[in-house]
Amino acid sequence: MINTFTRLTLISAALLSAQALAWNNEMTLQDTKQLTLDAQSLSVLNVEAGSGFLHIVGSNTNTVTVKAEIYQDEAHDNYCLALDKSGNSAKLTANNCDSNNDQPTRIDLTVSIPKTFTLDITDGSGDISIENAATTKINDGSGAIKINNITGQLTIEDGSGAITASNITDNVNIHDGSGSIELANTQGDVIIHDGSGSIDVQNIGGNVTVSDGSGGIYVNKAASFTLLADGSGSVTIKNVPVQNR
Repeated sequence: MINTFTRLTLISAALLSAQALAWNNEMTLQDTKQLTLDAQSLSVLNVEAGSGFLHIVGSNTNTVTVKAEIYQDEAHDNYCLALDKSGNSAKLTANNCDSNNDQPTRIDLTVSIPKTFTLDITDGSGDISIENAATTKINDGSGAIKINNITGQLTIEDGSGAITASNITDNVNIHDGSGSIELANTQGDVIIHDGSGSIDVQNIGGNVTVSDGSGGIYVNKAASFTLLADGSGSVTIKNVPVQNR
């Protein structure tokens, strides 16, 4: 069963999605800004983003570079956009500043970072894609999430939206309200708590533990599989020693 916290998360995520969709349909690109920061003494990127997509790619670079596309009904400066340095961290802020703002802004972000960077992301709504980074933590309201090539752990707290992740070198922990989950080629252990949506997990080097409200579960190749809870949906296990089913 879906607990009260998960239900509230789903309701909030649905409201965010509806609001974001309305904004996306009405808003016009008003401005494009470029932000850069020397990254030679940095190892972490913290992101606080509101509405809009977030695309992060790691490479052999010594800078953090941000392309921000500003969407609004009419052009104005009543929003927050900044790239700052604090200690060994870079912080990217891109949102409406004030939740009661009656002049909403959507900011689409394309970010380039050193591939050794650790990521800590808090995002309101909009798709997220990340490729080539170190340990990554995501707290997301709504929108699809696509992750590839993470050297370290991956932690996702998600309200709604499909999650796709592959090539993770350490443990994966996913807590998801709704939306399908696809995970492949992970060297560590996998823990998934899911409200609803299908789960497809393949080629896992460690143990897989799943607690599921509804939706089919497919696991192919893992060190072990433990099903803590299953509300409804088929369960298919291949090439895995099954425990606690």
